[in-house]
Amino acid sequence: MALFAMLFPGQGSQYVGMLSSFFKKNNNIFKYTFDEASHYVNHNLLKLIKEGPKIKLNESSYSQVAILTSSVSIYRFWKNQNGKSPSLISGHSLGEYSALVCSNAIKFSDALKIVFLRGKIMQKTAMNHPSLMQAIIDIDKKKVEKACLIASKKKVVSLASINSNNQIVISGDKSAVYEAGLHCKKFGAKCILNLNINTPAHSQLMKPAAEKLKKILQLTTIYSPKIPVINNVDVKYENNSKNIKNALTRQIYSTVRWKEIIDLIQNKKIFIMLEVGPSQILTNLNKKNKKIISLSTNNLKNFLEAFQKINKGNHE
Repeated sequence: MALFAMLFPGQGSQYVGMLSSFFKKNNNIFKYTFDEASHYVNHNLLKLIKEGPKIKLNESSYSQVAILTSSVSIYRFWKNQNGKSPSLISGHSLGEYSALVCSNAIKFSDALKIVFLRGKIMQKTAMNHPSLMQAIIDIDKKKVEKACLIASKKKVVSLASINSNNQIVISGDKSAVYEAGLHCKKFGAKCILNLNINTPAHSQLMKPAAEKLKKILQLTTIYSPKIPVINNVDVKYENNSKNIKNALTRQIYSTVRWKEIIDLIQNKKIFIMLEVGPSQILTNLNKKNKKIISLSTNNLKNFLEAFQKINKGNHE
């Protein structure tokens, strides 16, 4: 049997109309999961992802629970169809919570509460600091670090995520991120993209938010994951509840080391990677790597194709 890893996307993968092909099949697992989530956040999430408004869906507190619920719905559907279990799991930023739910380390109801409050805390930080996140395309890490150093004399700009060899995300005060982006352009970046995230995630501005998140996590029961979950900040899997909570607390203001996570999965001789979520962001990041077979579950067609390849041993 070929080994595979499941990858769970983070904030920015949300859009109005996501998962629509699953709902067309009157899939009760999806409806039940969204009803469950709506109860905990006191908002009709199913209506929100189907109809919008987009501005509401893009608010951190709602986008984060919507993505978490989408990923858990797809995972539950996978297991309901007797889909094989992955050898490793990892989630990008917010996706780490989805990964922990699907590995039975955190109850879905607890994750919903944490993620909803996490989003609110992040949103509040953004109100005090006009912020921006940008993806820098096609220059190396050292040049991005140099650009951030130049721009961070008075304001905050941090390396938010090392996504691949040719994509690095920066985050922080709006003016500093904008300035750093201009320097990156001078240093040879092919493209600078503003991300669909309205908070300074994974920047030093999030340190006060981390203290609030820490208190929420201390009240949450976290179990040893049934499937190893590679975390974002240390690129390692933890079994100890205290260590998992510590990593989640640091994650909110630390760099997401995604490229290293993908490298670690490959070092374990796992080259089939399945993105479990409403978009293909993580799948697209892997596409330049010829060794990796990248599969997604963002719609019913892709889900069924991926299911067939992984569960029938057809990896052509």
